[in-house]
Amino acid sequence: KQWYQRRVRGVEELLKRNEALTKEVERTSEQLRTVQREHTTLQNQTKDSSSRLHQATMQAATLRQARDDALQKLKRAQHNYELLNKSLTKQAAGWVQDRLDERAVEDSRRFQRILPAAAAAPSTTA
Repeated sequence: KQWYQRRVRGVEELLKRNEALTKEVERTSEQLRTVQREHTTLQNQTKDSSSRLHQATMQAATLRQARDDALQKLKRAQHNYELLNKSLTKQAAGWVQDRLDERAVEDSRRFQRILPAAAAAPSTTA
């Protein structure tokens, strides 16, 4: 009878141990499912972040290229402005010189008209 009671107690302890282990397995399984969900969520967030980073990188490259193109156009425009400014300055200087030459010719003709008339006129100082 003692042997039987010891066996029953042994079986009861094994059943308790089995139940405790079953509960632990259930808790661990639930924790595992939670970790797997978190892992999946993080995986998706990582993919989204990676995609956004790629898009931002591509956009930055496009903006950088647009900036470089704009700088090149600005440099060409400034160079063209400088060339035009030099040309206009030379042209204006030429016009001024032409006008000065015309005035010198006009002044010379005026003096030539005045001088013969003055030489022919009687002197009032004598």
